[in-house]
Amino acid sequence: PPSAPENAISTVNETCVTLEWSPPRDTGGRGDVTYSVHCQKCTGDTRKCVPCGSNVHFVPRQFGLSATIVLVSNLQPDSNYSLTVESQSGVSDLSAAPRGAVEVNVTTSQTVSVVLKERRSRDSVTLAWQGPDRPNGVIVEYEVIYYEKNQREQNYTVLKTRSNMMTVEGLKPGTTYVFRVRARTDGGYGSYGGEIELETSHEDVFAIGDPNQSTILAVSIAGGVVLLIFLVACFVVSGR
Repeated sequence: PPSAPENAISTVNETCVTLEWSPPRDTGGRGDVTYSVHCQKCTGDTRKCVPCGSNVHFVPRQFGLSATIVLVSNLQPDSNYSLTVESQSGVSDLSAAPRGAVEVNVTTSQTVSVVLKERRSRDSVTLAWQGPDRPNGVIVEYEVIYYEKNQREQNYTVLKTRSNMMTVEGLKPGTTYVFRVRARTDGGYGSYGGEIELETSHEDVFAIGDPNQSTILAVSIAGGVVLLIFLVACFVVSGR
């Protein structure tokens, strides 16, 4: 039977892992070497691991690989996984020795938490979010993607910011938009958080606590008082 695969490396992109390796140094003199990939999800400091569920996908496949690369997708965010690559040939089942294998441990990226607060007007939306609790590195920026509901395939917009708050302007009045946010560290992008649906107002409204609202209200009251004094004065003068 062949020896273990060599030089296994992994690349994590959100909740997907690209796993690559080199052929075994000793093929056993055979040209029918193939590979199988086994996935386990690990939790706790003791690294207790259990097999991954059927929801995890392998491209091009999990067993009988002739190529030395596989894409493992649909993993859970912020989770630890152990990926094992085994090599075998047509005589592996005839041997009592364990199959040659190499193990790689990976950690998937965290997602951005749901929106903490929002503020909507006729043509804009302000939203804020909570960053990952334990990001894989220092957060460099956030990426916000948004589109009209049910219109993602036709048109979507991507914005970037270093803050955890953003005002998106130039929207259509009375329209529902879908927002998603993800963080980027030196190690790459994390996963998008869940979809957030926000609808712009049909008319211009002021947000609660908006300082501009207080200013306009004060000016309006002052103007009303001046007008009332003027009318009273005219009434007194005309009465005389």
